[in-house]
Amino acid sequence: MKFQCNRVLSAAIVGASILFAVTSCKKSSTGSAAMSATINGGAWASSFPVAGVHTSQGDTYELGAAQYKNSDSTILAVGFNGPVVLNQAFSSDTTTLDIAYQDIKAQVQYDGVSGHGFSILTVTSLDSVNHKIAGTFSGVLYNDFGGGDSVVVTNGRFSAPYLAQ
Repeated sequence: MKFQCNRVLSAAIVGASILFAVTSCKKSSTGSAAMSATINGGAWASSFPVAGVHTSQGDTYELGAAQYKNSDSTILAVGFNGPVVLNQAFSSDTTTLDIAYQDIKAQVQYDGVSGHGFSILTVTSLDSVNHKIAGTFSGVLYNDFGGGDSVVVTNGRFSAPYLAQ
């Protein structure tokens, strides 16, 4: 089952936005639910816990996190279809995978899907009983709104509970 790159980002944005609105400007500890990466050489870390969903129909995982820093909000999202094979890297060229990044202030969105960027992901831990997932990711994400600009994501990590639907 193939999904559009905007579907992943939309779900992540909604989840991260709800989380962002609920916690407002309070300082929140991310605990074990966190996402981090290096984006264009700069450190990015979630300011709030990761929002995650697994939809059994289509075996789709969607994880999103928000960062609030210097009066700007950014969102980083990872979406992919199972089945999940632990510790085996897969890419957007071989399966349905999207890594997305959005800068709210700049009103720009980037995606790394087949034919529009490139993403790679490895799930390192999956607990389907307690609904927890962890892994690593990287990619080259291209601007969705035209132009040739891109962002490079390296050293990406996520660890989060997810809602099973």
